[in-house]
Amino acid sequence: MPTTLNNIAKQGVNGSTMMPVIQGVGRAAIEIAAVLRGAVFRGALGEAGGENVQGEQQQMLDVLSDEIFLEEMRSTGFVCAVGSEEQENLLVIEEYSHADYLVLVDPLDGSSNLDVDGPVGTIFSIVKRITANADQPLVSDTLQSGRNVIAAGYVLYGPSTMLVCSVGDGVHGYTFNPAVARFELSHPDMRIPETGGYYSVNESNKDSWLDGMGENLKRMKADTGLGMRYVGAMVADMHRTILKGGVFLYPADNKNKTGKLRLLYEAIPMGFIMEQAGGKSVSSGIAVLDIVPEALHQRVPVYLGSTTNVDSLLG
Repeated sequence: MPTTLNNIAKQGVNGSTMMPVIQGVGRAAIEIAAVLRGAVFRGALGEAGGENVQGEQQQMLDVLSDEIFLEEMRSTGFVCAVGSEEQENLLVIEEYSHADYLVLVDPLDGSSNLDVDGPVGTIFSIVKRITANADQPLVSDTLQSGRNVIAAGYVLYGPSTMLVCSVGDGVHGYTFNPAVARFELSHPDMRIPETGGYYSVNESNKDSWLDGMGENLKRMKADTGLGMRYVGAMVADMHRTILKGGVFLYPADNKNKTGKLRLLYEAIPMGFIMEQAGGKSVSSGIAVLDIVPEALHQRVPVYLGSTTNVDSLLG
């Protein structure tokens, strides 16, 4: 009998409480995957005509994915609020404002790939509220370091739809089986190889990188012999890095002096997954999971991968 998402309930001390929320992520993923498959026929590709809080042009599918994810988090009954990369403010789920958990999400990572039918993904993490359950959840509930994350993961929308997640007891990958309309365990106990693999970065920006990262990368390439693979969607590049080894990096540069990736929506959840898979996550000289967030949309530089390769890059 195939192992399904129900297996999460048996994992570690948090599995049973996290299972309903991650099942909600799975339902959102199935809906988003269906929307992506039919987007070209519905006229849903292209810009939505607005900007997100970061001043970036929103794609129509960014907006649709955000709406789907929020509704599925509401349907769990366990989520009091959602922080989304696509929304300026914390979205409180009024009917469940007393619930214990908040979800932070990038609902459609890599949406610039959509017009060329490239891979995209969803990134999420889950924290327990700090405020009393009788009070309204606040932004301060989300501003917790990655050491307080209870569960995190990502969905990759590629040739198949794959949900990779951790509740603090290793990393496991579940692939959606359309024949029976459910996620089934396909990649148990995912561990990043310590050697081999690839480095993933938009190397065309190396002349504008700060902190000497251009020279660092040049040295690392000479030391390790890694070749480059880069998709331009963090989920796809990170998934390959975990499976094949290597390092994913997004340095600060002259245009983005504090970094480009969002701490709460990208760096912390992926740092959590990387550490659970036996790798290393670093930003500005410290572990990503040790950073205490200061704002919902804070940005940071990110270096994620095998310990050997991250140390070679930053050493």
